[in-house]
Amino acid sequence: MPLPAPAPFPVPRGVAAALAAAGPLAIGGILAARLGDPGPVLGAPAIVFGVVAATSPALYIASAATGHAPPLPAVVRAFGVALGAFGLALAGLLLPAAFLAMSSQSRAATLASTSAAIAAAGLFGLRRLARELADHAPPAEASGAGGVGVLASRVVFAVWAVATVLIAGRLWLQLAAEVLA
Repeated sequence: MPLPAPAPFPVPRGVAAALAAAGPLAIGGILAARLGDPGPVLGAPAIVFGVVAATSPALYIASAATGHAPPLPAVVRAFGVALGAFGLALAGLLLPAAFLAMSSQSRAATLASTSAAIAAAGLFGLRRLARELADHAPPAEASGAGGVGVLASRVVFAVWAVATVLIAGRLWLQLAAEVLA
């Protein structure tokens, strides 16, 4: 069964992947500049990609259990597009976050601006992931569970998204708390 055509994405895949990788490095760099410690430069991307790598299999398995999961290649592509959307959003938020963090006398402003930037970019990425997965999911009639499978799949995504945000948020705040020390 051929996969449906992917939703248009405004940035070439290579550029989106580069932004997804460079964005967390830059946010970590803002923290590192305030700390005088290079740890956050590598810590921020480790959190982003580590949490995605650790939690994405659970999303696919739980979605498959609902009978309403997209094919695995479509899920992999959806995660790639979502990470690209995350990177693109974070690229747009980096300069305001850096300005607020570096122009303030308060380290709390650094924590607030970098946390807000990465959280907002994460929400854009989650929104794009939800859309990509919904676009590539089988029709309700094909899943055998009808509308119940669609609803169950949406609940699974919501629970996964909340758990993923909580895990990433806890790790981020643990890393960023050093700024306030």
